[in-house]
Amino acid sequence: MPCPCTSCTCGDDCRCKPGEPGCDPCGAFQREKAAAAAAIPPSTSKPFTLMVNLTFKDGEAEQVFLDSMLPYAAWVKANEPNTLTYQLMKSDKPVAEKGIYYGIIERYADKERDFLGAHRNSAQFKEFRAVLKELQDEDRCEVVGDSYNDV
Repeated sequence: MPCPCTSCTCGDDCRCKPGEPGCDPCGAFQREKAAAAAAIPPSTSKPFTLMVNLTFKDGEAEQVFLDSMLPYAAWVKANEPNTLTYQLMKSDKPVAEKGIYYGIIERYADKERDFLGAHRNSAQFKEFRAVLKELQDEDRCEVVGDSYNDV
């Protein structure tokens, strides 16, 4: 959600409402973000990265994916503070007869806590993943991924 503050510097996920009783533009929001970050246990591992390649067989499958993925990616960026990167990219190559290509780079501060825990257990992930699985089951999308640990 875009910040409603006219002089806000805290980002797009701000929820403060200037002018309401007790409103401290962005102050309450910043305190809430800091408290949430402090409540997260420290990481016991190095960052973890997942690189996913997707090939869509047709434009309709691509659109079904985008209709689910774009709101989900925005949700991840707003609600998963230890997801360091969550970036969708479309290939700059012309559409080939084999399909339409996308890539996703996901980077997490901690594999167990942030990827396998917070990310994969969210209701939003399960909803998005169901859409993608249906496209895969219909043979309209191929998904290939590799994972990496920092060295």
